[in-house]
Amino acid sequence: MGTLCAMDPLGTPLTGTCAFRLMPHDDLADAPSTAHVTPLGAGLALTYTWTHPSDGAQRGGLVIGAPDDEGRLEAAWFDSWHQQPALMTLPGRRDGDRIELSGTYLEEWGWTITLDLSSDGATMTMCNVVPASALSQLPPDAPPTEAGPYDVMVARWLPAS
Repeated sequence: MGTLCAMDPLGTPLTGTCAFRLMPHDDLADAPSTAHVTPLGAGLALTYTWTHPSDGAQRGGLVIGAPDDEGRLEAAWFDSWHQQPALMTLPGRRDGDRIELSGTYLEEWGWTITLDLSSDGATMTMCNVVPASALSQLPPDAPPTEAGPYDVMVARWLPAS
């Protein structure tokens, strides 16, 4: 299938913003962010920085394997705030410059990560997936919340000038 990423040249530092929110009813808080895409054989590594509104500077990364003939692939994810100390394995698919990953934690909860890696930059959207069973555990005065995915982080990066 060729290289996993259209970005040329790979390895170019990227800068932009990463917006974060903890709960679906919170506003996304935008902050400066950086990223770096590095080739790994026919796969790639993406490392990124972002800023948590209260906890400050954070780091994360994805190591994404090469897709098979049908576009299926596997990735490992770490993030100093969201996913640590262990790596989370996420199966996924590649469709052109788009990579879609998903995984579960705490039995029913989930993460989806979507990367769009084009020749002019990159975007990453991370969603937390709330199981229906969690809704009954919310406090009575909690804002209305629905089961399913919601954007937790939305990052947009362009090549650094």
